[in-house]
Amino acid sequence: MGLGRMLTRGAGGAPLHSRTIVSDGIRIGPSALISGNTGWGGGGYVRALGIPGVDRAVMLIADLLGGLPWDAYTDRGRNHAAKVTPRPILLEQPNPEEARINTMSAWAADLVLNGNALGVIVERNAAGTPTAVTPVPSRRVGVRRVDGQTYSVLPVGEIEYAIGGQSFSRHEVLHIKGPCEPGALRGVGVLEKHLNGAGSLDLAEELGRQARNVSRDGVPTGMLEATTPDVTEPQMVAAKEAWLRAQRDRTVAALGPGTKFTPVAWKPEEMQLIEARKLSLLEVANIFGLPPRFLGAPSGGSMDYTTQEGQGLDLVKFTLGGHVGRFEQTLSLHFPRGTWVQANLDALLRSDTKSRYEAHEIAVRNGWLLKSEVREIEDLPPVEGIDDEPEPQRPPAPVVALPNKDQEASA
Repeated sequence: MGLGRMLTRGAGGAPLHSRTIVSDGIRIGPSALISGNTGWGGGGYVRALGIPGVDRAVMLIADLLGGLPWDAYTDRGRNHAAKVTPRPILLEQPNPEEARINTMSAWAADLVLNGNALGVIVERNAAGTPTAVTPVPSRRVGVRRVDGQTYSVLPVGEIEYAIGGQSFSRHEVLHIKGPCEPGALRGVGVLEKHLNGAGSLDLAEELGRQARNVSRDGVPTGMLEATTPDVTEPQMVAAKEAWLRAQRDRTVAALGPGTKFTPVAWKPEEMQLIEARKLSLLEVANIFGLPPRFLGAPSGGSMDYTTQEGQGLDLVKFTLGGHVGRFEQTLSLHFPRGTWVQANLDALLRSDTKSRYEAHEIAVRNGWLLKSEVREIEDLPPVEGIDDEPEPQRPPAPVVALPNKDQEASA
């Protein structure tokens, strides 16, 4: 089913939402949330990315996931798993209108922040496997289980998605769901958990605002006082305004007679602002499951390793593992039984050149890898006959010295 038909369909072919626009891809109209659903976290996406630590954390996770190669493997009709070649189009370019990294990174950011990543399946091949998906912002999607009390084209008990005022079944939607309560139909993201008026992200945002105020004003902390009793309050207000204006304009300030400015060092609360911001950055790292050093936050301990391989392993084990698993298993559900999707994490776990070459040498010497396979891993061109076994070299025959005549006579 084409993209235009998919997004304008309804009973009898009539569109379900008059404001839905299909032009140059997809533009979903205002979300008509299905009754009984509270939505996907609302706004706050751009607001959260306005916090430097959050922006760094989200972009780091999203770009790492978006840059991973995704492959399909199958064991159908064989006793071992084999990679599906060529790579299925759904994994090579899910959205025909953009590169894979853009689609996957956007989904990853939505999954982290809003707890869900969704797309409408718009094309399938002859076997029924999806070949094209149109990504949809999760905050514009409603979901419910049909209970029979509200009209639906789907049978009772089915999961129904509302996108742009239209109804979709779970078979028509690719839904990567984040952490949630058992049986919940939608995941819960960072925004819903920590951007709620009193959460850690609100604190980080407020600390950033206070720091900007301190640096923007450029006015040294101090006290403006009257030195004579005949100075009036309006005169003091005027003197203060003149002083502030001169400091902001970076010009020479002049105080009238009877007034004096006494500069004071940074107040304790201003000094504490620096420490508070460091602590806030550490909290952001914990929220996103990132090692603090990746955000420039103090970790409170020494690094156990500094190698590229060690850092990549750290990211995979403690940060990306859950996100990668959700992508893999959700994508696998849309392939035939016996075929599954797996991310290629070699790029993240790739060690330095010396370590790789030593590992290759051990693998070839013990028969785990062929020389041609090593060249393929290193993206080197094939060499004909490189795996041919050389002729075994026989050791030279031992040299035996013949006895001379004197030795024979003495014997």
